[in-house]
Amino acid sequence: MFLLPIPKEIHIQEGRFSLKPGAKIVLDAGCNFNDLDAARILQEEIFKTLKFKVDVTKSYSSEDGCIYLKKSKGKAESYKLYISGKGIELIGADDAGLFYGVQTLRQIIRNNGADIQCLEINDEPYFPNRGFYHDATRGKVPTLETLKELADRASSVKINQIQLYIEHTFAFEGFSEVWTGADPLTAEEILLFDEYCRKKHIELVPSLSTFGHLYMALSTRSFSHLCELENSQDMPYSWVGRMEHHTLDVSNPGSLEFVENMLNQFIPLFSSNKFNICCDETFDLGEGKNKELAKKLGKGKLYVDFLNKIIDIVKKHGKEVMFWGDIILSHPEYFDQIPKDTICLNWDYSANPSEEKVKAFAESGISQYVCPGVGGWNQLMNALDSSFSNIRKMVDYGVKYNASGVLNTDWGDYGHINLFGNSIPGMIYGGALSWNPEYREEVSAVDEAISRLEYGDATGRITGLLRELSRQYVVGHSLITYWRENKFIGYPNLSADQKERLLNLPEKEVIEAHDKALKIAEEIAGIAPHINAERSLDMREFYVSARGIALYNALGLVIKKYDFNNGAGQLIYPPKQLAGLLECWLADYMQVWRARNKESELYRIRESIVQICKYLRDIK
Repeated sequence: MFLLPIPKEIHIQEGRFSLKPGAKIVLDAGCNFNDLDAARILQEEIFKTLKFKVDVTKSYSSEDGCIYLKKSKGKAESYKLYISGKGIELIGADDAGLFYGVQTLRQIIRNNGADIQCLEINDEPYFPNRGFYHDATRGKVPTLETLKELADRASSVKINQIQLYIEHTFAFEGFSEVWTGADPLTAEEILLFDEYCRKKHIELVPSLSTFGHLYMALSTRSFSHLCELENSQDMPYSWVGRMEHHTLDVSNPGSLEFVENMLNQFIPLFSSNKFNICCDETFDLGEGKNKELAKKLGKGKLYVDFLNKIIDIVKKHGKEVMFWGDIILSHPEYFDQIPKDTICLNWDYSANPSEEKVKAFAESGISQYVCPGVGGWNQLMNALDSSFSNIRKMVDYGVKYNASGVLNTDWGDYGHINLFGNSIPGMIYGGALSWNPEYREEVSAVDEAISRLEYGDATGRITGLLRELSRQYVVGHSLITYWRENKFIGYPNLSADQKERLLNLPEKEVIEAHDKALKIAEEIAGIAPHINAERSLDMREFYVSARGIALYNALGLVIKKYDFNNGAGQLIYPPKQLAGLLECWLADYMQVWRARNKESELYRIRESIVQICKYLRDIK
C-alpha cells in the first residue's frame, strides 16, 4: 500500500471492509464545522475515486457500514484510524488531527478502491512545524486560485505552514513605482488566502524582504537614495544583478522608516503569530556608502545592529520573528546578540548539506528550522536527485539537533522560469519526511508512490520520468542567462569556469541529452491518458519543460560553435531553425504560465528568448 506520509504505526489486520453506495459519513455530535469541511473532502474523494456519493450526517453514535468521525483528546494533530469488517472509525485528537486522518483515509481508498484492507493506524507528526516556502516575487506572481491549489496539495501531505516570498510583489500604498508592472498581490488576496489556509489547517506565515534582496525597490527614483550602492537606479535590469543586489544603507535613518512602513501595512493582513523578515544575502553591505564604517566596526556588527532594529519593530506587534541564518552564520561571534525568542531559518540546498551549520545553531541556543529545497530554481525541471538527497539529509540533521521545524523551499531565480507542477514531487517528499523522518524507502519506491497517489498514474512512472528528465539538463538556464546578459548588456562577467564549460561542451553528451529529453516528452504524452484529469495542467507543464530542456541543449552547441570556437563544432539544428523552434516553444510556455499565474514579469522571459532568437538569425 502506498501512503505519504507513512503513518507512525500501521498494523495490517485480517479481513476487508466493503464501502458501498448508501454508506454514510457520520460526524459525531461533538464535531464542528471544521470537521464538516474534512468530511466533505472525504465525500468528494469517494465520489471521484469510487464514482458514487455517500451522504454526510451527524449522530451520537456510529452504525455498521459507515465512516464514523469523532474527536478525543490526545497529542496535537494526532489521529487513530480503525478499519474493520463492520466499518471505519477515525478519531482525531483535535480538528487538525481529524483532518490529517481524512488525508490518510483518502490515500487508502485510492489504493484499495471500495474493497478496503482492515487495519489500525496510530499516527502523529514528528515536527510540529512543517512548512513550504513558495517564491512569489522573482518574476512570477500566482493567481489566488493557484495559491488555493497549493494549499490543497500541501495540506494533503500534512504540511501545516506556507510562506510566500515577497520583495516588490505586494501592492504597498505609496510604493507604486516599485510594483508597477509586476501584477502584485493585493491585501484582499492575502486575506482571502489566509482564510483559505486556515480551513486547511495551514498557518500562512508572512515573509518579506526587509534588508537585502531589495533590487526592485532600491532601483527606483523613489527609494534609490536608501541603497548601499550609489547610482543604483542607473544600472540596466539584469536577472543576475537582481540576485546579487541591492541592500539597504544601514546608516540612513530613512532605511528603517522604509522597512517600518512596509511592516505596518503587511503585518495586519495575517492571522499568524509569526513573521519572517528574511534579512539574507546582504551582499552589498559595507561595500558602498558604509565601506569605511564596515572597516571600523566590521560587517557583522553592521548586520546584527540593523537586524535587531527590524526585529524590534516586528516584536512590537506581538509577532515571533523568523530570519534566514546565512549571514549570522558567517559571524558566529554575534550569536549572543540575537534574541533567543527568534527563529533562525537555517538553509542549505546542496546534495550534501553541512551538518556543522545545524549544529552551530543548536549549540547557540537559538531555535531553528532546517530549510532544504526542491531544487527548481534556474531549472526547467527540478533537480530531483540532488533535491531529494538534500531534503533527506536536512531533515535528518533537524532530528539530530532538535530543530523545531522544517521549511522546504521553492525559489524562482532568474525570472522564475521553473513551473509550479515541477516542484510538487519535492514538496510531497519534504512533507512526508517532516511528518515522519523514519520514512526511508528507495527513491524508485518514493517516485512510484508519488506517481500513484498524486497523479493517479496507474503505470507508476511519471515521477521517475521527471527524475530522468532532470538529468538531461546539460546546458541550463543559469549558464544561458550569464552568457546572454554578458553578451548583450556587458554584465555580469563570465567566470573562467563558465567560459570553460561553454568552450568545451561535450557535443556527444549534449546531443544525447537533447534526444533523450524529446523521447521523455513523448513518453509523458503517452502516459497522459493514465493521469487524473485534475492533473492535466501539470502534464502540460512537464511536456513544455521537456521540450525546453532539449532546445536549451541545442542552443548551447550554437553558442559554443559561434561565440567560443570560431565556427567549429557540431550542431543539432541550424541557427535559424533553432530560432523558430524556440519561438514556438515560447508560445506554449506562455500559455502554461498564464494558466496558473498573473502576467507579472512574463515579458522578461519573452524578451530574453526573443533576444536569443535575433542572435540566432543574425548568424551568418
